Amino acid sequence: MPSAFPGMDPYLESPAIWPDFHDHLASEIGAQLNQLLPAPYYAKLEMRPEIGIIADDRIGIAIVPDVSIAEAWPPRPPPSTTAVVERPRVEVSKSIDLIVYREPLKHHFLEVRDSKQGHKLVTLIEILSPSNKRRGSDREAYEKKQRAVLETDANMIELDLLRDGERIYASPQVADLVYQLIPQPDYLVIVNRASLRQERGIGYHLFPVGIRDALPSIPIPLRKENCDIVLDLQFVLNRAYDRGPYSRGAIDYAELPVPPVRGADATWANELLERAKLIPAQKDNGRTAS
Repeated sequence: MPSAFPGMDPYLESPAIWPDFHDHLASEIGAQLNQLLPAPYYAKLEMRPEIGIIADDRIGIAIVPDVSIAEAWPPRPPPSTTAVVERPRVEVSKSIDLIVYREPLKHHFLEVRDSKQGHKLVTLIEILSPSNKRRGSDREAYEKKQRAVLETDANMIELDLLRDGERIYASPQVADLVYQLIPQPDYLVIVNRASLRQERGIGYHLFPVGIRDALPSIPIPLRKENCDIVLDLQFVLNRAYDRGPYSRGAIDYAELPVPPVRGADATWANELLERAKLIPAQKDNGRTAS
């Protein structure tokens, strides 16, 4: 069952959903590339650990913590039975005991390699995670890798399918251009072609995407002597959605998406969900975010 949305489903951006969808999407991109790539190229799914913490000025929030409650907090006795403490107590008071497992998240990305040249990296495909778009060690690690790849002869493709957070630009000129776009894109795909890197500049292909748009078909650059292949991002997203748990109850479309969709786009999203019978049709269902 396809998503009700023609492009990116904003419900997939939820911190509770995104890590699973990220893995499904990376797997589908890899499978599609291995059908399209000519010999001797192949696509390989790789992984790096991420802390997976969204940090802001107030608090750090784990994206997908596993929490187990070992002992529930007992109810407090009524005030009339509260004992007066006349001497120091020697027993530890009741606490809420829990264990939060904080193993690093597995962040998958894709590498296109050339088996005839010692399995050399040809093209790197990154799917940004929420913690890449927040201050912290995950963003710093991503920026370091971004700089390192741009100093090689490998191509780099970055898929930012998250509306929230601060985008990562390798060049301030790219940031300036995107900021001038009207309307501002909800999502952004950047293709950095190694053959366009020159001594005094770096060439980019930018694909700005609105929430109402289908995701683009993008070039996957290979070596200069080989033609690009074309990857239809909407096709692989639809496959990842359909093969995942999202239409089977993992997403509750009765709730607002996180982050919310606002204004006219919220009205449009509600109409799509009503048409797909994922929410009841109502004149005012209180779901439009201001």
